[in-house]
Formats: sequence, structure tokens, C-alpha cells
Amino acid sequence: MSQVTRSNEEILEIVRLCGQGDAESLRIFFDIYSKDIYNFPIRVFHLSEDDASDFFIYAFERLKTGKRFTSFVGKSSFKTWFYSVLRNLLIDWQRTKRELKMQSINKVNKDGIEYSTIEDEPDLRQEKLNQAEEVSHAFQLALNEVKLENRIVFKLSFIYYLHLDTEELDFIAQKNAISTSEVKQQILALRSYLADREEENIKQEDKITSLYLNILDLKEQKKNKLGQNAKNEEKWKERIEHSLHKKYEQRKKLIDKKHKGHFLVRTPYREISRILGISEGGVSVTLLRVMEKIQKKMNQLGEVT
Repeated sequence: MSQVTRSNEEILEIVRLCGQGDAESLRIFFDIYSKDIYNFPIRVFHLSEDDASDFFIYAFERLKTGKRFTSFVGKSSFKTWFYSVLRNLLIDWQRTKRELKMQSINKVNKDGIEYSTIEDEPDLRQEKLNQAEEVSHAFQLALNEVKLENRIVFKLSFIYYLHLDTEELDFIAQKNAISTSEVKQQILALRSYLADREEENIKQEDKITSLYLNILDLKEQKKNKLGQNAKNEEKWKERIEHSLHKKYEQRKKLIDKKHKGHFLVRTPYREISRILGISEGGVSVTLLRVMEKIQKKMNQLGEVT
């Protein structure tokens, strides 16, 4: 992201106002981040400057109303959220550019609704977004039922994404005989340390998207090559199919790792041990118990709903 003089708090306030459609905040946001939007497809996916210009226009048109900013609720860093938005916009732009939706085969899902396919999958992002909101709500309910000290261990383990409330900050301050301001400074320093790990996770996310775009390229090549030269058709088909298989396998492995939580930024046990004054073993055992309790509670809430 661009180096700007505005503080993180100022950026978050600009983003909040953008979500309300505030014209001045949107103008400020684009002043700060226009270069990042333009450079994103060049730096991450090595697209041409012409493509970057086209993508910028596409992204600007979809960000200028401010509606997309409402999905940022502060549960991850703004950079993580914004990169995710740009990835999704890039995929949408590629779909639009190649008119893949118009050329794909129509299928019918289990409810009898017809949809167009890319990689033989319907676009379920809105459905997944609704499911994610339900899971997030159930998670918060489950976490709130965990006793205070154990809840703090859990939140510190994932402090890059979660926030300590006033009661939790006061508990740490009293335990260490320091002020809540000093606790907040420790948390800010810890988040800064964890930001380097998040950079690596973002690269892995970008690799998933890059593989997806490579798959789209190969499918388009396959469609263009077939029927052009019968003599070489089998050779091209075999070569492209082999490349597709490799890309699918690479992407699947990364997605599997992501689903297993390998892309999550977790605080080292030694840091939590230092902050709370408990052993690293105690941190490990407590975290495991809290995660089991949260999972059990979420399963119960799922059965009720």
C-alpha cells in the first residue's frame, strides 16, 4: 500500500465514511489509494500497463459508490480486506473481459435454477457471504461465553484479527500492574510484528488468484486451438490438459492449506506467555480447550438455527 502520513485511525475513519457514501471521504480515499489500485495487477499478476489501466477504470466504477466499503468491519487489517476486494474485482474483470459467462455451458443446480459456469461451479459468493455472517455471529456468541482469562488467551492468539474490549484490557493491566495505555502499546507493537507474517499470507492468496487466472488463460487457449489444425490438435490438447491438471492441483493444495487455517496469522505462544505471565504450555492447553468449547457451542447454535 502507499506510504501516507495519515494514521491508521484516520484511514479507518475514512473507510467508515466511504461506506456511508460520503463524497469527500471517497475522494480522499482515491487520492491515497489510486496508485495501489493501478499497480495491483502489474505488481501481483504481471499484467500489462494497458490491462492495468482498464482494470483501474473497472475497479473505480465499482468502488466509487462506497457500497463495498460496508463489508469492512475491522475483523482483519484494512490491507488484508482491500487486497481481497481487489482480487475479487480482478477476477470479475477478467470474466467480463473474456465474456466467459456468455460462452459457458448452462447448468441447473439442485434447486432447479439455471446458472452459467466457470470451472463447472456456480458463482456462490453472495451465498457464502451470508453464511460467513451467520458463522461470525455464532462465533461471537460462543466466544462471549468463554471465561475472561481464557477468552483473553484466545484473542491474543489471533490479535491481528480480533480486538480486546475494555474489561479484557483492564484485566491485563491489573495482572501486570501497568496502565491500559501501556497494554494498548504492547498490542500495537505485537500487531506490527505480526504484519510481516500477514504479508506472506497475502502472497499466498495472490498465488491462488494467479493460478485461477492461469487456468482461465489455458481454457481460452484450448478453445482457440481446437479445430484449427487437425494434425497438431491432439498434441496441443494433451499439452494444455497437462498444464491445466498441474494448475488445478497447485491451486487445490493452496486452498486446502487455507481451509486448514495455515494462512492465519497466529501470535507465538512466547508472546502471550510474556503478556499474561503464564507458561507457554499453559497457553497451548488453554487455547486448545477454548477452541474446542467454541466449536461445540457453534455446532449447538447451528443445530438450533
